[in-house]
Amino acid sequence: MSLTYKLASFLGSPFVEDATPDKIGFSDEEKRALYKVACNNKVGLFFLQKLKDIGELSPLEGAYASDIVRYNETLTTAETLSRAISKVTDEFAIFKFLKPYPHTPSDVDVLFFLSNKDYMEAVRYLLDNGYAKIGESPSQIVVYDLRGGYDQMDTRVVGGKKGGKYYIDLYNEVSASHLIYLNKETLLNHRIKFDCQGKEIQTLDPVGDLAVVLTHSIIPEQLLTLGDYYTTLYYVKEMNERELDRLAQIFIENNVVSAGIASLSVISMLHEKVHGFTPDRIHYLIEKLGGGPASSKETFDNFVMPYRYPTLTLIRVILERMKNKKGLKSILLQAARMADPRLAWWVAYNIVLRRRRETY
Repeated sequence: MSLTYKLASFLGSPFVEDATPDKIGFSDEEKRALYKVACNNKVGLFFLQKLKDIGELSPLEGAYASDIVRYNETLTTAETLSRAISKVTDEFAIFKFLKPYPHTPSDVDVLFFLSNKDYMEAVRYLLDNGYAKIGESPSQIVVYDLRGGYDQMDTRVVGGKKGGKYYIDLYNEVSASHLIYLNKETLLNHRIKFDCQGKEIQTLDPVGDLAVVLTHSIIPEQLLTLGDYYTTLYYVKEMNERELDRLAQIFIENNVVSAGIASLSVISMLHEKVHGFTPDRIHYLIEKLGGGPASSKETFDNFVMPYRYPTLTLIRVILERMKNKKGLKSILLQAARMADPRLAWWVAYNIVLRRRRETY
């Protein structure tokens, strides 16, 4: 039995009546191994909280305490940032951040629904009011919440953001490098204010956020984690038919249907392997996107997560995205800018890195 199977079985599914035992048979060594797999899959705190709830946290008490500190500090970073940006504009959303289970974000991502000029003015406001610029890439500006202190600030652009908590990516497009993989205009009406442990954060609703999360798992990450799996299951479980239809429509409007089918197919296959069935709502979404068992090109034989999408899946998604006017323009811009050796090296490095790494 693989560690992925053990972990997914233990964490369960919102579509299966909770049957978590009062006691489990994991040895201390197995718990440490499962925690490593959980961290690689962005569900480390989720796993620890489940252990704690049944009185089985030992010997991972230190990891739990550390993860709780990181969770609370990052949540404060998001709430403080949301309040700061709200002083100059309400055209933004913190996204890919809040989850329907306990987790420790790598950083805080913000999407602005602004012109480039107004976006830069908002960035300048933050830099004048408690934030420091770390670096810049074609898709984002990275800043640091000075609550963390100058002495703790990691200024590396590649492989940096040590410890998360105080690092923020400011986006003016849903993009990777110059490639825009979702049109932000289709997410504009999905902004909400969400109260999390007494901290109000302006974010995207589950429909908008899930569309980003699943597409982002392919462009640019090329990995689907158990975090993505559980985000999908928990969000979809609470959606009504209108919301499910709207989620499917976002994929269709953005010409990333293949991204929706690929990611949902993996989620379907994993749930089938662990629990013996595919949730009706996942099946409904795949059908709404025009997919089915015969349409999926994904395979899930070795039962290891994160799942690495085949290169052909990434190519299919990019080719389909080229049918979208904004997507095509961004892809052509990406191609033109690759004449710059520095950007070409950066893109090539990231593609190779993403094909080799265990997680992100």
